[in-house]
Amino acid sequence: MPAPFRRSPSTLLPPALAGALLSTPGLVALFVLALALGEPMRAHADALVTPAAPLGILSLQFACAAEGAGAILAMWDEEARQHARLSLYWDMGFAPAYGIALAALSERFAAYRAGWDPGRGSRQPAVLAWLPLVAAAADMVENALHLILIDAGDPAISTAACALALVKWGLLAAWLTATIVAMPRTLTDWLRRR
Repeated sequence: MPAPFRRSPSTLLPPALAGALLSTPGLVALFVLALALGEPMRAHADALVTPAAPLGILSLQFACAAEGAGAILAMWDEEARQHARLSLYWDMGFAPAYGIALAALSERFAAYRAGWDPGRGSRQPAVLAWLPLVAAAADMVENALHLILIDAGDPAISTAACALALVKWGLLAAWLTATIVAMPRTLTDWLRRR
């Protein structure tokens, strides 16, 4: 495992910043920021629903074949393409916001687990905290590729963009699954210490 992934993400930050992000007000602020950035992204994405793209921008994300991406782009006029661009630009802010928020939440949950010290021991909590950050990074590169796809009209880019979308959603699904599986033990450990 690469060295940075062996430690929790917050250990790479200045202690004051890490403490602020992991505090309850910090977590609330991160989630409010993610929601604030996600709403305009969603609003623009809603304008993209067509028969070729029943899920709007998500249909383009999962159009792995050039033909599918080409069909979606052919259905979008310039106004729809502008909505797609704006949705992707908002997602460029939303991605790091959700990545940092979920990573901080992971570390906060890990702190409740009995016997876990972020400096040593099991690496599972550290890896779990990195999953949403890597997903957010994949999301941002995917967005950049989709912006190129929309402007250049070259559907061949869709395969790489789709691969990154699949990585992003796979990492987020793994994070959610691991978090749900760990939740009973985390709550039990937290209640025992109270």
